[in-house]
Amino acid sequence: MFVTGKDLSIADMLSLVDTLKRPGIDNHFHEEIDVALSRIHSEEQDYFDGSSDLHVVALRFGLLRQHGLWLSTDVFDKFRDAVGSFSMDLATDTRGLLSLYNAAHMAVPGEAVLDDAIAFARRHLEAAKGKLRSPMVEQVSRALNIPRPRWARRLEAMYYITEYEREEAHNATILELARLNFSIVRPLYIEEVKNLSLWWRDLYNDVKLPYARNRIVETHLFSSGVFPEKEHSRARIIFTKTFAFLSPMDDTYDYDTHATLEE
Repeated sequence: MFVTGKDLSIADMLSLVDTLKRPGIDNHFHEEIDVALSRIHSEEQDYFDGSSDLHVVALRFGLLRQHGLWLSTDVFDKFRDAVGSFSMDLATDTRGLLSLYNAAHMAVPGEAVLDDAIAFARRHLEAAKGKLRSPMVEQVSRALNIPRPRWARRLEAMYYITEYEREEAHNATILELARLNFSIVRPLYIEEVKNLSLWWRDLYNDVKLPYARNRIVETHLFSSGVFPEKEHSRARIIFTKTFAFLSPMDDTYDYDTHATLEE
């Protein structure tokens, strides 16, 4: 699909990249995605200057910023009126509003336009939620709870694989690859948690600090949010062990605990 990408429209190429990222299989296509987004960032500005498709413009904005390619918030000016408010014509564009809402959470401090975009999109998404069908209603509800850029990627993959299957235009090859990839990574995570739990049980019993929190599984979840790929198993283990040590240290020395001097 990337080899024949020159025959894809810009919107279709963005959709392909997004579809690979959401179920967590984009790590198999790093080079292809980098080339595609670099081209879209540098060579396709005229296309987006004339595009009135909020979903495509917002998707491009979010994907480029996620990949460290800077894009100004000026791209959203065409969707705002003379006083700077987002146009009410967008209120019924649920797909576009969801893309805008998620993309706007890639803001840096001081970008008032994106703060306005979040408030505007959230208001209209909440109003539309009761009228939506699956899988859009699940995606909107999840984003309103936690925006997509802030979700742990494996959790997003777990939900999106089942949602993608219900989309009429889904690609069967991508869906199969996503399922296989998830089936390979999941038992690896389970094995990591098992080994970490045994390691922590032995260590925790020796330390004998009854007030210290046992957060090994929670910490592994944090580590999988930072290093979700299969090949980063060692990084997940090191990260988890490091924070497993820091947690009882925090409980011991922080002002909100009651550790004795001996402890």
